[in-house]
Amino acid sequence: MSIAGRSLPAVFKRLLQLSVNSAAQPLTSSRPPPVNPHAKFARRGGWDAALLDPLDAGLRAEILRHGDLAQATYDAFDGRYWSPNCGTSLHGLRRMLPALGLAGHGYVATAFIYATCDVDIPRWLMTRLHADAWDDHANWAGYVAVAGAEEASRVGHRDVVVVWRGTMSAEEWFMNLRTGLVPFDAAAEGDGAMVAEGFHTLYTSSNAGNKYGARSARDQVADELKRLVDHFGKRGEEVHVTFTGHSLGGALALLSARDAAAAHPDVPVRAVTFSAPRVGNRAFSGGLTSRNVSVLRVVVKTDLVPTVPRTALEASVSGVLGGLWALAGLRQAFEYVHVGHELALNVSKSPHLKDSHDPVGSHNLELCLHLLDGHESAAGAFRREDGAPRRDVALVNKRSAMLRDTEGIPEKWCQTANKGLERNGSGRWVLPARERDDMPANDVLPLSELD
Repeated sequence: MSIAGRSLPAVFKRLLQLSVNSAAQPLTSSRPPPVNPHAKFARRGGWDAALLDPLDAGLRAEILRHGDLAQATYDAFDGRYWSPNCGTSLHGLRRMLPALGLAGHGYVATAFIYATCDVDIPRWLMTRLHADAWDDHANWAGYVAVAGAEEASRVGHRDVVVVWRGTMSAEEWFMNLRTGLVPFDAAAEGDGAMVAEGFHTLYTSSNAGNKYGARSARDQVADELKRLVDHFGKRGEEVHVTFTGHSLGGALALLSARDAAAAHPDVPVRAVTFSAPRVGNRAFSGGLTSRNVSVLRVVVKTDLVPTVPRTALEASVSGVLGGLWALAGLRQAFEYVHVGHELALNVSKSPHLKDSHDPVGSHNLELCLHLLDGHESAAGAFRREDGAPRRDVALVNKRSAMLRDTEGIPEKWCQTANKGLERNGSGRWVLPARERDDMPANDVLPLSELD
């Protein structure tokens, strides 16, 4: 099997190398994108399609803000297989966003999310895996954050954001390949909503003998949302919930958005995903729409991930079954469909990027955010300097090689000196222990610390 002329093992190895590089000193935009406080971004908390083409400047800044929050899950992930804390956040709950330069974005992290899965890995990938994991197969998968008082005052409501990390481990890559459809919620009889088995497994799996995987990611998010919605609701504040994530993170964002809309029918729920694949069948997508979940999908046209999976069956089989389903007047339960509005970005528009069809480079979140920063309309040219703060072009090459050589930025420049090793008092090179406040933990931020 190959992707764009590359062997599947070669693509996997490149992607797994990115997870090791993610342990480098994390860098993001030095300040949050400007936002017009008077711009109307939403209708009942959703994305206003009328503002997408041409792209409203305030809406662009809002999407970039969520993109930065999603990028934080990569920058904070410890993917070094030699680290005893591999699979965790490099920073503690209180330190993470400030350490990544995101304190100015107005959000405070309130809880970490952990996900567990257990799959057999082919031998050709074993050399890329970390040693015995810090907590078996449970990995840090994202976080929940809430807007502070100043941000809440700016937008007119208290925004709770659930941020999911994209694929960073071999186990997760193989879960991505499990595209057979399974019921989204077995208890919802007659609903017909079905989703990809791999995404669903990561979202719903638990391991009673695993400290960080004892509760499923689904339950962790549900409990934290209830805690925050109840807290701010009792204070008389209007609460909105936003789900975001890149790639696999975008898929998990849609799964959790549907659960949140069902659990909190009076709370506006929306999702903005970046370079995310299809997640489920038409009944699943319809369930999001019927529950008023507004979805915005930001995609790069040359990225292959948003085009898959197409169907849970081979094309020849699904074609025949599709005809039979149509004759019987039934819905095709086995076919994947997208949901929501799409904002498509074009690599060839940016004067800073190579004219490349690199499947890995096109899927990079920083590249997506660079294109979003320069996007004005589907037919328009790349946005020129207009006096507003612009996203640093160098971020594109943080873990990719998509910038033109004339930019003078080396490829994959974000690296930790000596791979994190330091010389101790005895002159030996060792991986230093983390500070206590940055050690893995599954605590939540006390409500008393929220303004």
